[in-house]
Amino acid sequence: MDMNSSLSKKGSGKKKKTRSLKFRFTLFFILFIIAVYSIVIATSLQQLVGITETIGYKLGAPITEEVTALIDGDSFEALAKSLDPRDPFYEKTRLDMLAVKEQSNCIYLYTMAPASAPAGKVFRYIIDGSAPPDDEEAFSPLGMEEDISAYLKPVLRTLEEKTPQISSLDFNTEWGWVVSLYAPILNSSGDAVGVVGCDFKAGEIYERLWSQIIRQLILSAVFIVIGFIAYLYLVNGVNKQNQRLRELRDAAEAASAELKEERDTIAAMKDALKVGLFFMDKNFIIQDNYSKFLETVLGIRDLRGKKFTDLIAHSVGRTEITSLVEYFVLLFNRSMVFSSKFNEKTLENLNPIQEMVYTSPETKEIKNLSCNFVPVDRGKGKLFVLGNIQDITNEKKMQRRLEELDSGSGKNVPIN
Repeated sequence: MDMNSSLSKKGSGKKKKTRSLKFRFTLFFILFIIAVYSIVIATSLQQLVGITETIGYKLGAPITEEVTALIDGDSFEALAKSLDPRDPFYEKTRLDMLAVKEQSNCIYLYTMAPASAPAGKVFRYIIDGSAPPDDEEAFSPLGMEEDISAYLKPVLRTLEEKTPQISSLDFNTEWGWVVSLYAPILNSSGDAVGVVGCDFKAGEIYERLWSQIIRQLILSAVFIVIGFIAYLYLVNGVNKQNQRLRELRDAAEAASAELKEERDTIAAMKDALKVGLFFMDKNFIIQDNYSKFLETVLGIRDLRGKKFTDLIAHSVGRTEITSLVEYFVLLFNRSMVFSSKFNEKTLENLNPIQEMVYTSPETKEIKNLSCNFVPVDRGKGKLFVLGNIQDITNEKKMQRRLEELDSGSGKNVPIN
C-alpha cells in the first residue's frame, strides 16, 4: 500500500468521524430542545392548576367562613346521628345556607359527615344549601350517601388537619372544569364532625389561563425554531471552515510525509557517504543528527551529546586545543564570519587541525584525519558549525610511498 492511499483512507476515516460527531451533536441539541420544551409544558400545566386552585380558594374561603359561622357544631353532630329532617336546626340552617349560595357564584354549597367511624370513602349529605328541596337534580336530601373516592383526599385532610383544603382541578361531564373548597365543622370539644363543601366552575378561568399559556408556548416554539435555524446556519459555517481546515491539514500532512521521505532519503545518502558529518553547537557539543560513519572515523560509539574538543584532546597538544577553541569561537561570531574580510579560504587557513594524527581512545587505532568546519545559520538565532571529518590514512600512506619512489630509495617497494 502506497503512502497516498494510506493518507486517503486516513482522511476518509476522519471525515466519517467528523460527520458522526456532527450527527450526534445535532441529535443531542434536538433532544435537549425537546426536553426543555417538555419541561416548559409540564411547568406551565402545573402553574395553571396552581393558579386555578388559588383562585378557587380565594373565591370559596369567604363563603365557607360565613357558613361555618352559621352552623353550631354540636347541633350538626346530633343531626348527623339522628338524620331527623324535623329538627328545627336542619331547616333554619338550610335556609341560611341557601341565602348565602344565591348571593355567591358557587354552583353547590353543602355539608357532609362520614357515614361511619373512622371515616371511609362513603359520606352522607347533612344540610344542602345548593337548591330548594323540590330541585331533585341540584338538591341532596338529608342522609343521602355518596362515594366520594374522586375527591376523598382533600375531604379527609380537612377532617384530620381541621383546616380548609382545596381540591385538585377536576373535569365533570356536566359542569366541565370544577374546583372545590372544604372547611371543617367543629363541635364544642374542637373535634371535626363534618365539612362544608363549596364547588365552583373553573372552566372560564382555566380556558383563559390555558390560552395565555398556549400563546407563551407558541412564542417559545417560535424562538426555539429560530434558534435551531441559527444553530444549523452556524454549524454549516463551522463545517465549511472545518472542511477548509481539514483540507489544509491533509495538504500539510501530505507535505510533511513528502518532507519526511526526502529527509529519510538524505539521511540514507548521508549515512552511505564515507564521510563523518556532524553539527556542533557553541559549546562544541555534537548534535544528534550526525552521520553514522563519524563513529567509524573516530572509532567511538554513540557520539551524541559529547564534546568534540574532549574527543581529540588526547591526540593534539594543549596549544593546538587552545587554538582550536579560539577558531571555533571565531566561527560562532556571526558578525565576523559573515563580513567581507573572512572568505572561505581564509577560514580554512585559520583551521589548526586541517590535517591531524588521531588516536582513537577506544580502539587505540592511529589515523590521519582531514577536518573542515563551516558555520551554518539555521535561523531563529541558532548558529551551528558543520564539521566534515575524513579518514585520509590510506592517502597519506600512498603519498609517502610515492615520495619514496621519486627519491629512488623505494623503487623496489610495492605501492599496494
